[in-house]
Parts: sequence; structure tokens; C-alpha cells
Amino acid sequence: MEIIRDLEALAPQPFAVVALGNFDGVHMGHQWILKAAIESARASAGRAFALTFEPAPARVLAPEHAPRLILAPADKLELLRRSGVDGVIVLNFTRELSVLTPRDFVGQYLVGRIGARAVIVGHSVSFGHNRAGNAEVMAELGRAAGFAVKVIGPIKVAGMEVSSTRVREVIAAGDLRTAANLLGRHHFVSGPVVHGRERGRTIGFPTANIQSRTECIPPDGVYATRLILPDASTHASITNIGMRPTFAEPERTIEAHIFDFNRDIYDQPVRLELIERIRAERKFESAAALAAQITADLKRAREILLLA
Repeated sequence: MEIIRDLEALAPQPFAVVALGNFDGVHMGHQWILKAAIESARASAGRAFALTFEPAPARVLAPEHAPRLILAPADKLELLRRSGVDGVIVLNFTRELSVLTPRDFVGQYLVGRIGARAVIVGHSVSFGHNRAGNAEVMAELGRAAGFAVKVIGPIKVAGMEVSSTRVREVIAAGDLRTAANLLGRHHFVSGPVVHGRERGRTIGFPTANIQSRTECIPPDGVYATRLILPDASTHASITNIGMRPTFAEPERTIEAHIFDFNRDIYDQPVRLELIERIRAERKFESAAALAAQITADLKRAREILLLA
């Protein structure tokens, strides 16, 4: 899969199918959009592209109100690659781009620079100045410009409409089972393993301190997790997210204790899948009391992971 950041470098395409969206989370709704684009391209011996934006438009237009991203940009690109698209077009979102009318955006980018023959969008898509473009507008512009438009959704899972906003809400509530249903995978945080205060070693539970590049993090608490290393090996683990109130730590941390593991993984980029919340974080009267609770948490985490 190629990543195209300069449309001047995009070779002419005999039949380009474009899936348009922010794709934050690459959730089940997005997956249906991508699947439709791939199927359309294959039926016409063409190529399927996901067209997305960096930075996220809200970061440029209203940074004080921009939602936390479900995926770090690199993780979004990786999940888009795994979807099977032939390429991802990443447009640099600027103030200048934001003031293009829907018609100008379609004319300059989808038609003029990409040569789209079909465009796939979600039912709630918005594009162009002041979000004036929607699915109906895209269909009208497609008819005028000569490309097909297919609108996907709404997609529902267990009676719940899938959206990035809804995914953020359930993650913020610590409901990781529902998040997994909406995402079609377990939510994860990613980042390098860094040196911490090594409090866990003093009570017999060494941890990997993860410096998260993921913004959308569930509430403080203890979680059953799986840690994935760069070699793709997966390891059962239990993770504390929070301030470690028993030790009065000054910073929020993400610390994973990996079961039956004794390797140096400092500085390695890892992915931590969040399977289920076990309990809220709380303060214990002593390190011994904390160690006793951790023993119970470990038992519960193992039970959860056996069924995950």
C-alpha cells in the first residue's frame, strides 16, 4: 500500500475509487465504507484509495473543542493499510483548504487531481466550507462531474449506531467491551516503553511504563490487557492507568505488568490492547495492602483474558 501526501506524485489512474473520511478509529462504519470502495475498484479493474486529512480538521478550525483522537496518526494509517486499500491519500488540512466550497473541493481534488470514477462516503459525511457538503451534495456533484457515488450507513452494532463520537463516549465510560464491538477490534494505546519510578519492582510486580501517543485513554483504573511487541508477539498483562494514589505520584501513567515475562523492552514501541476494566483506581493504606489487592486483580485479569 502506498501513502500519497503529494498528489502531484500520483500517477494517472484508469479507475480510481475514493473512500472519503477522517477515519478516526477505523471503526465498523469506516470498515464498511472501505470494503465498498475495494469491491467497487476490483469490479472495474481499478484501485481503491482512502482519502483522509492531517491534521484532523477540528485541530485547525476549533482546536479548543477538538475531540481526542481514537488513533494516533501512524496507527490510523496502519489500520487503513490492513483494510486492503491500494493507497491512502493524506491531504494536509489547512485554513486554505477549509474555505473551499464543496463544489471546488470535488472539482480540484476528487476530479482534477485524483480523477475519481467513484466515491464512497458515510451517511454523515461533511466536507467543504462550513461543512456545507453532505452525502446528498456529494451525489449531486457526482452526477454533474460524471462519477458514481455510494453512501454507506448508518451501520449499527447490537442496535447501536457506530460513530467515532460514540466510540469516544464508551471509552470515556470505561466500557471497553462495547468499544470493541463498535471498533471491530479491541481499543489500544501505543507508544514506547520508558523508564518510570519502578515502584512496582519494590512490591514484586515490575511494570512496563508506556508513554502513550494515543489520546483517547479510558478512565483511571485497573484493566485486563494484552501487550503486543514489535515482533508481533502478544503477552497477557494487567495495567494500571492513573496517578498511583498509594504512592502519591505526580503524573498520570500507564503501567503494564506482563505475566510470566522477563525481558528488557525499554524504548521499544508497543501496543497495549485494553480488554476490560477490572476496577477503579483507589488509595491503599500501605504497599502491603496494595500488593494483596494486586494479587486479586491478577487472578481476575487472567480469568478475563482466558475468555477474551
